[in-house]
Amino acid sequence: MRGKDERVTESFRRAEGWFVANPEYVANNPSLGSKVEALTGIVSRLSDHATAQETQFAQSLLISKDETEKRREVLSHHMAPIAQVGRALRGTVPGIGVLTMPKVTVPTPEVIAAAMAMAQKAVIYKDVWVENGLPGDFIEQLQQAATSLKASLDARGLARASRAAATRGVESELALGRRTMSIIDAVITRQLRSEPAKLAEWQQLKRVTVKGVVGRAPIGLVKTGSTPVQTSSTDVVAAPEAGTKAA
Repeated sequence: MRGKDERVTESFRRAEGWFVANPEYVANNPSLGSKVEALTGIVSRLSDHATAQETQFAQSLLISKDETEKRREVLSHHMAPIAQVGRALRGTVPGIGVLTMPKVTVPTPEVIAAAMAMAQKAVIYKDVWVENGLPGDFIEQLQQAATSLKASLDARGLARASRAAATRGVESELALGRRTMSIIDAVITRQLRSEPAKLAEWQQLKRVTVKGVVGRAPIGLVKTGSTPVQTSSTDVVAAPEAGTKAA
């Protein structure tokens, strides 16, 4: 969840907590109570979506690392030995040299497709590779490694899709929350018109804070010792009178 979204959500939580602490304002207004209840649901769902966002992001990073390792396993430990033996035997076994490696820059789906194609072609020359030192199940090992890489790729895609769904859920709930808060604000502000202290409290807590803004003293008041002195941005320092020495 982005910083602005978090601050909006915090304003929802503060409003929710204010009504928990001041239940009398909804006791005789069922319609307002239903809106406050709706706000509680929005806050809960926002929390769930935010958790899903972070979880799926972390999951996608782990899967991406796993995918990188599995991709290296397919290319370096399975496909490369097959291709290297094929190149070494080129000219001695007709057609064996066609088993080549994909470029290292190709996307993972293409690596998987190339691995499966190599496994199918290698069946024709399986005995030759085994005679030259590869294990008897080298084709099955290649297929299993490619299948495992595909599973990792699919899992990463699923994690990204789940995170996108959570992000969309956050956006939807924030929009609903803003509308709900606008209605609540209109109703409660009217109720508090004769209670200035409570009204000030409500207006403060419903605000969406702005990141990085620091409160400042009003312009024109400078504190010197214990006595505030009124100043102005247009004040100038008078030049000393003729014949007067500067202190």
